[in-house]
Amino acid sequence: MKFPLLLLISLAVALPASTSYAADDKTVKAERQKAQQLRQQQKNDRNSEIRDASSSFREFARDIKQEYQENARDLDTEFKLQQVDMNAERDAKIAETEIELRQKISQLMLNPNQTSDEAAVEQLKTDTKTYSDQIFEIRKQAAMEKHREFIDNELKKHQLLNERDETALAMASDLGLRSQYEPILATPIGDGLTKQEKSWNEREKKEVVKLFKSNQRLMGEFLYGKELRQWEIENKREDFDLKWQKKSELHALNLEQTFYSSMLMQSSTGAEFDQQAFNKRISEMQKQNRLININYKKIHDKNRIKRSEKRREITTIK
Repeated sequence: MKFPLLLLISLAVALPASTSYAADDKTVKAERQKAQQLRQQQKNDRNSEIRDASSSFREFARDIKQEYQENARDLDTEFKLQQVDMNAERDAKIAETEIELRQKISQLMLNPNQTSDEAAVEQLKTDTKTYSDQIFEIRKQAAMEKHREFIDNELKKHQLLNERDETALAMASDLGLRSQYEPILATPIGDGLTKQEKSWNEREKKEVVKLFKSNQRLMGEFLYGKELRQWEIENKREDFDLKWQKKSELHALNLEQTFYSSMLMQSSTGAEFDQQAFNKRISEMQKQNRLININYKKIHDKNRIKRSEKRREITTIK
C-alpha cells in the first residue's frame, strides 16, 4: 500500500508545476500573436502610405512633365523661327560664292587649251580641286555653324529638364519615396524566435529592398535623365563629325571623278585622251567609293549596338 500512496503524492506535487508551464506557454503564445498582429498592421500602414505617396508622385510627375515639355517646345519654336532667317541669309551667301567658284571651274574645264599638254592638265586639275575644295569648305563651315546652334538649343532645353528632374526628386524625397525602409522585424519572445518569425524576418528584409527598387523605377527618368541627355548630346556631336568625315572622303573621289568625266567629254572634240587609263581610274574610284561607304556603315552599325547597350546601362535602375 505504500507504493501507490507515494505515487499519488508525487503526482500531486507535479500537477501544480505542469499547470504553471501551461499557463506560461499560453501567455507567450498570446504575446507572439499580438506582436504578429502589430507587425502586420505596421506593414499594412507602410504599404498604404507608399501607395498614397506613389499616387501623389505620379500625378505631380505628369503635371511637371507637361509644364516643362511646353517650355521646351517654346524654345524649339523660337529656335526654328530664328533658323529660318539665319538659314536664308547663310544660304544666300553660300549660293553667291558657289556660283562664282563654279563659273571658274566651268571656264577651266571648257578651255580646250588646258588639255594641250600634261602640265596644262595637271594645272587644270589643281585649279579645279582648289575651287571645289573652297565650295566644300564653305558648306562644311555652314553646317558646323548650324550644328553648333542646334546643340546650343538642346543644351538650353537640358537646363530646363535638369531643373524639372531636381524638382521632381525633391517632391519624391518629401513623400518619403527616396528613403530606405527599415524592415519590420519580429523580436524574440520567450525562448527565442519561432520558425514562422524567422521566415517573416527573411521575407521582410527582402521586401524593403523590393520596395526601394520599385520607388527607384517610379522615379526612373528623373534619376537618370541628366546622364542620358548628356550622353545623347555626345552622340550627336560624334555623328556629325563622322558624317563630315565621310563627306570629306567622298568629296575627294567625286571631284576626281567629275574631272575625269569632263576630260572624257573633251576627248570627243578630238583632244588626246587615254581611254584605257581613264577606265582603270574610274573603276578604282568606284571601288574606293564602295569601301568608304562600307567602312562608315560598319562604324554606324557598331555604334548602334554599343549605344543600345549603353542606353540600357544608363536607364537600368540598380
